Amino acid sequence: GTPVGVGIGFKPPRYLQSGDRVRVEIDGIGAIENPVL
Repeated sequence: GTPVGVGIGFKPPRYLQSGDRVRVEIDGIGAIENPVL
């Protein structure tokens, strides 16, 4: 799910939904991307 305080900061609040993609990247190491089901 969405980390505490992230989605709630939007007006209206916004949370991860099915079909969204979450990508984390670290320079020099690589990246990983996962779909939200």
